[in-house]
Amino acid sequence: MGTHIALIAIPEIMIVLIVLGCIASVVWAVWEHKQASEIAALGQAWREVLDDPHYMERRHFEERKRVEDDEHKRAAAAIR
Repeated sequence: MGTHIALIAIPEIMIVLIVLGCIASVVWAVWEHKQASEIAALGQAWREVLDDPHYMERRHFEERKRVEDDEHKRAAAAIR
C-alpha cells in the first residue's frame, strides 16, 4: 500500500517525462547500433575492394565503360 500512495504522490508530468526519457533512450540506442553496423559494413567493403588484386583493372574498365555509355547516349540524343 505504501508504494501505491507514493505513485499517487508523484505528479503525472514526472511519469510522462520518465516514459518519454525511456523511449528516447531506446530510440537513441537503436540509432547508434544502426550507425555502428553501417560503419562496420562500409569498412568491410573497403577491405574487400582494396584486397582485390584486380581492383585497378576492373576500375579502369568500369570507367571506360561509363565514358562510352555516356558518349552513346549523347550521340543518340544528338540524332533525335
